[in-house]
Amino acid sequence: MAIAQKIAAKKREIKSKGYLNEKRQEWIPGVLYGKDTGNTPVFLGRKELSKTFTTYGSRGLFSLELEGEAKPFMVLVRELQRNPLSGQINHVDFLNVNMNETIKSMVGIHIIGEEEIIKKEGILQLGAKEIEVSCLPIDIPEIFECSVADLEIGEKVTVADLKLPDNVEVLSDLDTLLATVLAPSM
Repeated sequence: MAIAQKIAAKKREIKSKGYLNEKRQEWIPGVLYGKDTGNTPVFLGRKELSKTFTTYGSRGLFSLELEGEAKPFMVLVRELQRNPLSGQINHVDFLNVNMNETIKSMVGIHIIGEEEIIKKEGILQLGAKEIEVSCLPIDIPEIFECSVADLEIGEKVTVADLKLPDNVEVLSDLDTLLATVLAPSM
């Protein structure tokens, strides 16, 4: 588990759609919600948030520092809406988490060793890109690495083959395919 990256935010007032569109050049609207926080509309700096998500990704635990609050909120990104044409972030939903309660989260799969499959003249077919886990927020892995370097043609890797920390429980089906090596077609 990596250190929770900081994200600065300020509370926003609910106003007209025109007001919101006017602010979108500089700010990204979002919502902070959770058991102890209710629903709090927020603005996030567009440049800072884009830089953070580009550098660290949007998965994992973040420290949301809300202007006017004494201590930061530990949050997960629950929904990230993007403009389908430009790819720019339009809206972010943050879930405030209790650090002492087990939660469900999606964790990405990173495939390594693809060059070995190419050397064997195999074709790598990828399956699931992420799996669901249950653990304390501090224990959420950044990613799971899945090596395919030792696979031969016809072999596969499933969720059951992943090496997991003891404090992380997999909720996804253990038979879920992560990668398989196919023979080249003639």
